[in-house]
Amino acid sequence: MPDSDDSLPSLGKLQDQIDEAKRRQADKEPKPDEPVSPGDAMRMGLELVAGVGVGSTFGYFVDRWLGTMPLFFIVCFFLGAAAGFRNMILQASGKKEKE
Repeated sequence: MPDSDDSLPSLGKLQDQIDEAKRRQADKEPKPDEPVSPGDAMRMGLELVAGVGVGSTFGYFVDRWLGTMPLFFIVCFFLGAAAGFRNMILQASGKKEKE
């Protein structure tokens, strides 16, 4: 069998690459005392608006389908608002993955 140059990398080299990737990721993470950037603040506002909008729209169409006009609209409005606030809090605390 002929020798080939396609040998597998050593575990030490692989561990070095993992350590380098972890270091780069740690450098990207925001520090707890950093202020919120305008982009993050805008995203948090959009999270709230999107939650309310999706919940309200869903509730409206369920009400139209079932003929129970304000019931599901109101319930889904508040569920959407709660989801929006939850997403805002997760974004502010840094627990939500950033893209």
